[in-house]
Amino acid sequence: MFNSCSKVKHLTSEFSALPKHRRTEMAGILETMIAANVVGFSFQFIVGKLEKMLEEEAALLAGVEDDVRYIVAELRSITSFLTALSTRRNLQDDQLQNWMQEVREVAYDAEDSIDEFVCRLGWTPCDERGVKGFIKHFLHRIKSLKARHCIASDLKKLKVHVEEVRKRHDRYSHPNEATGTATSLEMAGTYSDPRIIGHFVEEAQLVGIKESKGTLIEWVLDKNRLELTVISLFGFGGLGKTTLVRTVYDDPTIVGGHFESRAWITVSQNYSIKGLLKKIIRQISVNEQQIRDVLGCQDDRLNTEQLLNMMDETQLVKTVRDHLQGKRYLLVFDDVWRTQAWEGLSIALPPGKEGSRVIVTTRIEDVANISCSRNHRFIFKVDPLSPELSWELLCKRVFEAPYYSCPPELENVGREILQKCNGLPLAIVTIGGLLASKPDKKLEEWKDLSNHLRLEIATNDMLLKIHQILVLSYNDLPYHLKPCFLFLGIFPEDFEIHRKRLMRRWIAEGIVSGIGGLPAEKVGERYFNQLVNRSLVQPSQFDDSGTVKSCRVHDMMLDVILWISSKENFAVILDEQTTTPPQRQKIRRLSWHGGNSGLVPDPDLSRLRSFTAFGVDVPPPKDYRKLRQLRAIDLEGCRALHYLLPTSFSKLYILKYLSLRNTGLSELSDSIGDLHNLEFLDIRGNHISKLPNTIVKLQKLVYLLASNYLKVPKRIEKLKRLVAFGMAYVENVQSLQEIGELVDLQKLGIGFHDDLSLRMQEISALFSKLIGSLRSLKISSWPNSGLKTALDEVASPPLLLCKLQIWCKLGELPPWFASLNHVVKISLIWTLLQLENLQVLKNLRALVNLKLGFRSFVHHDLVFDQGGFTQLKFLEISGYNVSFKVGAVRSLEILKIFFVTGGRRVNGIEHLHGLREVHIKTRDEEIIEMVKNISANHSNRLKCFATQL
Repeated sequence: MFNSCSKVKHLTSEFSALPKHRRTEMAGILETMIAANVVGFSFQFIVGKLEKMLEEEAALLAGVEDDVRYIVAELRSITSFLTALSTRRNLQDDQLQNWMQEVREVAYDAEDSIDEFVCRLGWTPCDERGVKGFIKHFLHRIKSLKARHCIASDLKKLKVHVEEVRKRHDRYSHPNEATGTATSLEMAGTYSDPRIIGHFVEEAQLVGIKESKGTLIEWVLDKNRLELTVISLFGFGGLGKTTLVRTVYDDPTIVGGHFESRAWITVSQNYSIKGLLKKIIRQISVNEQQIRDVLGCQDDRLNTEQLLNMMDETQLVKTVRDHLQGKRYLLVFDDVWRTQAWEGLSIALPPGKEGSRVIVTTRIEDVANISCSRNHRFIFKVDPLSPELSWELLCKRVFEAPYYSCPPELENVGREILQKCNGLPLAIVTIGGLLASKPDKKLEEWKDLSNHLRLEIATNDMLLKIHQILVLSYNDLPYHLKPCFLFLGIFPEDFEIHRKRLMRRWIAEGIVSGIGGLPAEKVGERYFNQLVNRSLVQPSQFDDSGTVKSCRVHDMMLDVILWISSKENFAVILDEQTTTPPQRQKIRRLSWHGGNSGLVPDPDLSRLRSFTAFGVDVPPPKDYRKLRQLRAIDLEGCRALHYLLPTSFSKLYILKYLSLRNTGLSELSDSIGDLHNLEFLDIRGNHISKLPNTIVKLQKLVYLLASNYLKVPKRIEKLKRLVAFGMAYVENVQSLQEIGELVDLQKLGIGFHDDLSLRMQEISALFSKLIGSLRSLKISSWPNSGLKTALDEVASPPLLLCKLQIWCKLGELPPWFASLNHVVKISLIWTLLQLENLQVLKNLRALVNLKLGFRSFVHHDLVFDQGGFTQLKFLEISGYNVSFKVGAVRSLEILKIFFVTGGRRVNGIEHLHGLREVHIKTRDEEIIEMVKNISANHSNRLKCFATQL
């Protein structure tokens, strides 16, 4: 099927080319850190999903319920065994590894069988009357009996397979298998915590920390701030948080007696509050007699350690507080992963007025926020190094003092290596150390490292610490977040991943589902925010409310994801790498990044769950009908779909997600109606103007997204679950009435073309029916102006609207507009409003984003005076002279102004004291220069983005 010019990007394939003894030696430490953890999450996740199916689909599972329960029980037992295994250090036994892989595949197969069972038997034909409806229901009943028999037979076979796997499991369940045996590396004394390097870096080799260090020392020594102050540093693993704080902690101004007591406590993932309190007591030199007094024990035969071991947590807290009370102290809590750890330690810290300081380093934003809950001004976000600072750091690590100069012939390849590091000091220092160990500094050696950096990082013991540091973040994830995190690996390197696309993919593949009455979409948002909070992804765009709209994955973290994903058989990536597809494993997720490197043999795709393609010219398969386990097909941006068969997507009973966005399609086939379980259909960015009549068969459809206006087929009201529908082109009253029956609609785009004067009652009725659900509305009517009268007559407007776009002639805003107290974003285009309506917009208390497009007002001059617009952060204006008076739009942060014609002007930018960015597009070079000068002299030193048309 995939006779294409593509290759499979599997790190393990390249790794397998090494000699066997070398593979065993280099994989040891990394296997130690992830093996049981990697395998274990799938079982917890899949078993939980199967148990949920048993609860929710009991009626459908009648007759096969016992087999399903048996499979679930066996997998649950195996999961317990794997949990015990996770304490082991050595999982290198080949037979054990093979068994673990086999169990994982059985769990996936069980989920596939039950998913197919539920989807095929849970669907019923649309209600139809008469003989035709009777025949359809009769035929469906016959097919259901046949399907029930086939799937029941499959489950029987699966049960037998599970029994066989269980028997093999008994070989590995001896008591000594889970005793936490140390690896040979640890026994030899060669294993060390990779984070230790942050404590012993020569400051002469550090770059980019002078300003940050100065800021921290200023905060620490601030004589005007006497109350206890907590300073938090957070950011991605490997950014140098520990190194930066260590330079502050060891600075002569800190060491030289300013603080009466100091302590550096490394917390890490596996912590004990009692153990940490004991470390504090040892470092701050508590008098032994004070310990005896707190404990109430005067036995001279007991030494300090014995006394500490006798103390409970309350006594340890009291010991620390009593000793620090009235003193100026400095404590560093390094590498804090849990808010509970901070809460357990903070009660031991007396507040006082002596100018004491506590510094916390963490990868978790919640930890930073909670530890600095009294004053968020002291949260310090550590960012990656700039390209030039990265180059300086590499040169200092590789070349000799005092000049640290790089030979010209090595600079280009050196900067190529740095691109992979993406500003991560840990990676730069470590790779620099490897390059420094090669005394000849040959160009060929540097090129070889650049071409095979991913393999070197995974196999070279000098670079292994990079993976070790980053894998810590993966190991700390709860099991429900691990598949969400691994899913990021299907996207190409440096790809901008949109939050909504990612969340919907999670939901379609069952990785995320509703919990305790909370819908899946809200759960997905929480999970995404947790990945952001843990610094596992890097935010790249934000929406109107400040929520992360899209993100990227650091290249080094992506390597970790791909490594773990390949071991977990989570996903396979096809691209131009010089490897071949795995032949003996079932491919569950396939992501195609294109390629031109020759033919690859057809892999087994019978268990494929999702197919994703990237690239304008990538020619994906033209027929998907045999891929019966597909839950998601994502072809966004693939323009080579012209040869798709009309029935390409039929018979995909389990398919939930289909994205054909920006593919250039001009029509949808009638066979789309066969996708009975489809929940998400995205056809934005295409030339499709009409939906096939069969679309109404998709009774589970939740999202129907389009950017062109679509002619609405009859009986659209059958899509009862529809939450988002856009854009709908209404031709008659019947269509308007049917849309009004979609009472769960939250997002609606609707357009009219003819006279609306006779439809005022229907439009009013539409909004009345959707008053409780509608959150986003796009409405347009051109060239007539009848929509204004219809909107004025709306008796019950959707007052819970958050986003509103209007593109039609109004003259003035409807009377109910002033009551939109929840609206966050408004776009007005060709509305031809009077200036008085600006006052209405000014008083909308939740408005954050306002776009005033061409001809939104009839006048050429817009004046923003003092007051109002209390929450407005984004303002975009097209085609108007603009003036801002003193005190206007105080919260504005981003201003965008577009002048298509010359002769326009903008005044008063200097009065916008909250402004951060200004964007200007115009033909007038004089205006551009003026805005640039104002930006440079603005009190906030504005970022200015100017384009001359």
